[in-house]
Amino acid sequence: MSKSTKDDYVQSVCRVILYIEQNYNSDLTLDELSKIASFSKYHFHRIFKSIVGESMVDYIRRVRLQSTTLQFKTNQKITQIAMNSGYETNASFSKAFKKHFGVTPKEFAKNAKLKRGNKMLEPKIVELEDIEILYVRKTGEYQKAAQEAWEVLMPFAYEHRMKYNKNLMGDDAMMFGIGHDNPHVTEVEKLRYDACISWDDKTVKPEGEIQSKIIDGGKYAQFLHKGAYTELINTYDGVVNWIVESGVKIRDLPIIEKYLNKDPRRTKPENLRTEIYIPLV
Repeated sequence: MSKSTKDDYVQSVCRVILYIEQNYNSDLTLDELSKIASFSKYHFHRIFKSIVGESMVDYIRRVRLQSTTLQFKTNQKITQIAMNSGYETNASFSKAFKKHFGVTPKEFAKNAKLKRGNKMLEPKIVELEDIEILYVRKTGEYQKAAQEAWEVLMPFAYEHRMKYNKNLMGDDAMMFGIGHDNPHVTEVEKLRYDACISWDDKTVKPEGEIQSKIIDGGKYAQFLHKGAYTELINTYDGVVNWIVESGVKIRDLPIIEKYLNKDPRRTKPENLRTEIYIPLV
């Protein structure tokens, strides 16, 4: 297979993955997704599995179930969570949930309440505009996936700056990370991480693993994490406690991390600064 053909396959699969993640609570069909990929439905599911490592059906199921884990911490009723996640009945939702996580939704909800600590942070409520980004998706343990994703994205950005004088990494450039999955409940090898940079110069086109999408604007709760990226998980405990105690409603969008240090490699871990954005209704 030529590099250009492989890149076309990757681009097509990434378009479908983005569509699934934005519409997972809809009735997604193979016909619909194949059209988005511009492939025959008889071949696309095989191409998808070859590139992603799991079938399209399994991927959709996992994305739907993963979306429920934070909802349990907001005291929503199981019936509402099932409906939000695209399941028509409690029974079908409970069966799929137990098969995936090994516990029933009720048991998971009970454990989520028991794990809440006393630490709670206070955010700043902000309004964001839509942000167009270029990104690279990698899967696996978050620290490793993040490193691999940035090792693809940053050379692309700097190559276009140095070789073509395209200003991807100028003073106004913003760097984001999006972790789509809860590491406490998702298998390590299936954790999804996107390394992202703001995309202002549209003469730079996505290619290969480099994809484009939009970070949705709107109301967000903004938290500031000070210190090493490896300690982010501790800050998230305080974030979740704030969500529960404040009773806010969260939008069905991923949490966003904005990295404020231009070159983390040359910054002491204790001086790293990360803004965490929780999408609010």
